[in-house]
Amino acid sequence: MANGTPKFSLKMPIFVSAYSLRAISKYYEEQDQSGLDKLCHLANHLRTFILAKLHHVLFALYFALLALHHVPSEDSTTPNGSLGSTDHIIICVSEDSEVSESTPLLRTSNSSFITPPPASITKDCLNWRSVGLLAMCASGVSLAIYLLWRQTQLPDFGYRLTLIEHDVWSDMDVQDEGTVLDPLKVVTVFFTQTDSPECQEDCLEVLHELQASRKEELPYNFLITGDCQAFEARGWQYESFFSQELPLASSLVIAFVGQFHRIPPNRCQLKVAQALLLESLKRRKLQPDYQLYVLGSNTGAVERELELWPRYAGHRSINIQRSAG
Repeated sequence: MANGTPKFSLKMPIFVSAYSLRAISKYYEEQDQSGLDKLCHLANHLRTFILAKLHHVLFALYFALLALHHVPSEDSTTPNGSLGSTDHIIICVSEDSEVSESTPLLRTSNSSFITPPPASITKDCLNWRSVGLLAMCASGVSLAIYLLWRQTQLPDFGYRLTLIEHDVWSDMDVQDEGTVLDPLKVVTVFFTQTDSPECQEDCLEVLHELQASRKEELPYNFLITGDCQAFEARGWQYESFFSQELPLASSLVIAFVGQFHRIPPNRCQLKVAQALLLESLKRRKLQPDYQLYVLGSNTGAVERELELWPRYAGHRSINIQRSAG
């Protein structure tokens, strides 16, 4: 430094809460892939391997064709097997060798130096290893095409599930606070609404206000907001506290954030709800023969939409459990 004074650079410290660290670790631990996703991943690796090997095969075939092209034809040889042209023959004669003017230029004993016929070159280039490699390439390409075709046959709802886990958005502690769900017994899904203001943005603030009104975690397993996100409340791990009239030990309760008396949830929320059902099936947190219900009063708009879904079973009116606080 010019004045001899050490210069320090100021850096902003980064603080990460225990909740954030736990949420990040849970996110990477609980990410799962279906069997089809794993097969597609394997097919991509197989395709990369095949393409790498295919270059070697093409180079081998290219040089084999060059060798076949430059092999002299049968017309250029004499009947006794010697070459018909001697323009490019170079003869080296040593002083101590017994060579005279009557010594023939080409001896029959040196026939081993004659270039082998094209059939032997073809046999060496196209051996069983090349055939096996080509067969493996064809099998791998066929498998990749089949997996891509299967992937296109899956139902596409147009949205990928954006699931915000509990520890990321909520300060409420639900660890060991409820009854653990047995996924083998979960055969019912109830959809309802929060009867709160709807939100297209700042939905996290709306959820925090709902928590503050109850002074405890919200009684749903999941919530779906108007900004196309699903929030985990009690999740797949614990039973909901929505109402004692429900078979809580065998059900999931999912709530649309807002009031949908006349106008149904937007298309985005409905797509997220469908994706959440698929994710529950994928993680084996919901049995394939589940039934779907709509809960509560003034949910006619929700019912009109969900009655068109597979496994819709009807509407149920119940007394909603409220917190003492």
